[in-house]
Amino acid sequence: MMDHILEQAVLSALHLEPSIDVSRILATVRGGVATLTGDVDTHTQKLAAKYKAEGVPGVSKVVDELEVCPAEKSTRGLQDFDDVAAKVLNALYWDLAVPSDRVSAKCERGWVTLTGEVGRPYQKSSAEADVRKVRGVVGVTNQIRVGSTVKIDTPRRGDAATPSVPIGAIVGNRKTAAGGQAPLA
Repeated sequence: MMDHILEQAVLSALHLEPSIDVSRILATVRGGVATLTGDVDTHTQKLAAKYKAEGVPGVSKVVDELEVCPAEKSTRGLQDFDDVAAKVLNALYWDLAVPSDRVSAKCERGWVTLTGEVGRPYQKSSAEADVRKVRGVVGVTNQIRVGSTVKIDTPRRGDAATPSVPIGAIVGNRKTAAGGQAPLA
């Protein structure tokens, strides 16, 4: 009887997560172990479903048997993986945290492999997070390296970002504002 109540609690928790389509998920509980079966559209939804089930009081373990299988696969017959690859590249392009000239993605049957080199760890994790949200992505292998060999453009003397005169410097007999642009009285 307790397992039946836990099943209902797991399903209720999944229903409360707006990013999950619960109509394609079956939850069963045996001895406090919840098993999730069915399919979801994205890897992010798969992770969210497991996380929600783990948060239900009384569930000791979650067995995740969910498959990432986009809804349009069943309506179109075959998944158009070229569309997935284009969506992945688009997601990476629009994220300002990801240097698009240093990260590349390869998509094989919905599995995306990220390669390249970035200067900061957050850029690597941001690229992976972007890709996981794309509908049709089955999984992600993140082979992006974080290294100090990446050349980060530094402002040169005379650039707009670099003041040519120290902030608050005295030029002649007048004190200047930031960057030496406007004299202060």
